[in-house]
Amino acid sequence: MHEMALMESLVSVLREEAEKNDIKEIKKVKMTVGTLTHALPSALQFAFTVLRESTPFAPLATLEIETVSAQAKCLACAQTFDVSDEYLFTCPHCQAFTIKIIAGRELKIDYFEGE
Repeated sequence: MHEMALMESLVSVLREEAEKNDIKEIKKVKMTVGTLTHALPSALQFAFTVLRESTPFAPLATLEIETVSAQAKCLACAQTFDVSDEYLFTCPHCQAFTIKIIAGRELKIDYFEGE
């Protein structure tokens, strides 16, 4: 379950930013997670709930997760398409294997709110 390790890192970043910006309590965290990270939003939520309760700066914080679907661009025909099979990266328009992933690898904190 790599989601727990991801949330441990997120809580560490939040701790540093809260201290740096003199924020006493974080109320909300918004993050973006791409489907190619294989991080399950429900597992991220669970891990965040467990970890937030042990922090003095975010015991009641909420986590909002935006999921980004995998998308690619074909380098042969320049078409952009959704990646429906994470293990078969071929262009559905020309069947070329020369593609570039343009979305779906995101794993970032967009913002957090606190006082």
